[in-house]
Amino acid sequence: MTSQEARNPFYLLLLLASLLFVVTALAYAVVPTLEQKAKDAGQPPPPSAFRDTLRKDGWRWLLCEVGAVVVLSVASMTVDRLRTLKKQREEATIPPRKEDKPSS
Repeated sequence: MTSQEARNPFYLLLLLASLLFVVTALAYAVVPTLEQKAKDAGQPPPPSAFRDTLRKDGWRWLLCEVGAVVVLSVASMTVDRLRTLKKQREEATIPPRKEDKPSS
């Protein structure tokens, strides 16, 4: 039976940050289009603080989320690399022979 390696904690955080980025990017692109279609149809959408903030600060949100994705990606790759180096070091170590062990 092989021992299971511990999961990289940055994978889940990276997944969540990436998902948040995709949702924000879609909202930033689609919400203004839907608002314009509603205006063209003669029914302007009701006022929304979320849409106003998205229109005003959406690009900042996306920039911060891209930064988080980059940082979490580098952290995740670093943890994986350190684990690989540790595993290789353990495999390269010559185990002591049975004759070298003191007997009691």
